[in-house]
Amino acid sequence: MRIVFAAGGTGGHILPALSVADELRARPSGLEALFIGTRSGLEARLVPAAGYEIRFISAKGVRGKGITVRIRNTGSIAVGLFQSLGIIRRFKPDLVFGSGGYASAAVVLAASLLRRKVVIQEQNSIPGLTNRLLARFARRIYLGFEKAAGRFKGRGGLMVTGNPLRTEILASGRLDSRAEFGLAAGRPVLLVFGGSQGAHTLNAAAAGYLLAHPDVQAIIQTGEQDHEWMREQLGLQGARCYIRPYIGNMHRAYGAATAGLARAGALSVSEIAAVALPSILVPYPHAADNHQFYNASFLADAGGAVIIADSDLNKDTLAAALDPLFADPAALSSMRRSLERVARRDAAKRIADDMLTIAS
Repeated sequence: MRIVFAAGGTGGHILPALSVADELRARPSGLEALFIGTRSGLEARLVPAAGYEIRFISAKGVRGKGITVRIRNTGSIAVGLFQSLGIIRRFKPDLVFGSGGYASAAVVLAASLLRRKVVIQEQNSIPGLTNRLLARFARRIYLGFEKAAGRFKGRGGLMVTGNPLRTEILASGRLDSRAEFGLAAGRPVLLVFGGSQGAHTLNAAAAGYLLAHPDVQAIIQTGEQDHEWMREQLGLQGARCYIRPYIGNMHRAYGAATAGLARAGALSVSEIAAVALPSILVPYPHAADNHQFYNASFLADAGGAVIIADSDLNKDTLAAALDPLFADPAALSSMRRSLERVARRDAAKRIADDMLTIAS
């Protein structure tokens, strides 16, 4: 089976594609996979590290840019379209999988022009512009959240699967891994992560909260920009805090955490549900179409998370949300059960099964 994966830009687009590719690679039928992306996106590092071949095209985003930049970047996507046509002609895939982002637009368009079968995967509750435009070319649209279906009105082939997650996340369970982070047993642990780049609003609120709560421990993914600042803020308190710019073994951090403080990207929300981590979610206020708020609402409505607006987040509002949870194990257990009920842990398998059916 020969499949092209068009994924690029952020981890939110790349990691689901890698999860599906890993599931297909494990099948007896075998898989010859080729990823197409850009040199400037995370795919340039993540895809080869996962053991897959990748080809690069020209593509840059246009949404939210000035008119001059939009014109220039549209030209870049046009160049990427011609590059994709050549790659797809040579590779001759049975199926093309697009996971959104500007890097996938040229590839899916090229596949459609060459009459190749196309499927796409939408991670968010509010679909991105690229996937909304590309939906007309897809035989199947895999949805991370059921709410997204309303934005694909009139489109057939919708399938609510949840978001494909990394194997290590699904296998992490609730094993206590605090010792791996130098943390003590018997005391609550707050996991702070604002995405791979960090989030200053979350870091600042967490620092103030931790200074006022010496009994709480923390694992904090600060991002590169805030790393030294966060270490200075916490000072000697760092002995009970594991502080890193980026946490590679996030699955172990989930196992050590009592509660989370996070943004509400699609994969973060899906992972929080899969590992049943009660969380305070702070949607990024400038996300396209406010999609992070709707992602967060999925868990909040289920009873597994609390939403605090970015403009309202500080050490006091964080304390008002966290202190009752840390003081009440029954409340934490109730939130975990709520998350377990809405978690979708088999997305990669369901998507892989369906892709094989469509491709054959």
